[in-house]
Amino acid sequence: MKQEKIQYKNTEKFTPEVISEVLEVKDTYGLTAENILRKASKKSSLLYEFFDWDNSSAGEKWRLQQARGIINEIKIIVNNKELYAFENVNVIIKEAIISNNKKSKFGNREYKTIVEIMDNEDYKNQLIHKALTEATYWKERHEELMELSPIFISIESTKQKWQNKK
Repeated sequence: MKQEKIQYKNTEKFTPEVISEVLEVKDTYGLTAENILRKASKKSSLLYEFFDWDNSSAGEKWRLQQARGIINEIKIIVNNKELYAFENVNVIIKEAIISNNKKSKFGNREYKTIVEIMDNEDYKNQLIHKALTEATYWKERHEELMELSPIFISIESTKQKWQNKK
């Protein structure tokens, strides 16, 4: 992709100053997670606030991420086909009465087996929605690769069929 001048998108979170710090790391050390972390570790860095520096809190978050990794790597074999065993879906766990006799549904994200998901229309719809969201993100992430346009067209076509089905 030929481009004379690159313009970075500014957001509330990624201001020109923050992007400038990231580019400084890129130009000085090479853009790696380790080098960003090294730059961010200085309290004067604009990147400092992007990280949790409390080791007990950060350690707990990291262990939760490792637990998710374990769940996400377990596979099953169904009809000689290897599938991921669990997917994360929104599960309504109970209804409760709150003030003024109004009912409130409490939901929770929970891992369910792929077999449970395929047998439950709501869970299955959530999984399809999640897959289409991920496919759309992937398409947008790589839309400059014209060689992949047949895949992009298929993603959009499937998304349209799914939206019309609702």
